[in-house]
Amino acid sequence: MKRTTNEIQRRYMAAKALVNTLDEQCIKMEQDYIAAHGIINPDGTIPERIYCIDDEPVFDAANEGCSEQIQACGLEKQYNDARDLLFSVENEMIEYGLSLAPSSVRATLEKGARNNYTTRPKIIELVLRLDVSTMEGTK
Repeated sequence: MKRTTNEIQRRYMAAKALVNTLDEQCIKMEQDYIAAHGIINPDGTIPERIYCIDDEPVFDAANEGCSEQIQACGLEKQYNDARDLLFSVENEMIEYGLSLAPSSVRATLEKGARNNYTTRPKIIELVLRLDVSTMEGTK
């Protein structure tokens, strides 16, 4: 059976999944911190995240305290390393996508990928959706 994805696409999906998983862990730690410290906004709502805390002194204390917990358990380093890996693999996805683009539009797409943030995710999405089993000589 032919594979419908190549190595670059699989590495991107794995890196993206890792970043999402670590991000969810950070969110869970924030929510646990808020619950453990009984933080409530002046309107009576419980903030979903640290940045949703309305009272500035409470926000500052919670931000610092939660950040210390995230650093202490090593999650911050893991998250930063995963983001760096994702950025690197995104660049590979873009390079691969540009290598497939017709030469008449390649220069324009390269410029867009360098200078326009919205072009990057569009190219990545197109490459991610690409069924490589339909192409000859794919990696």
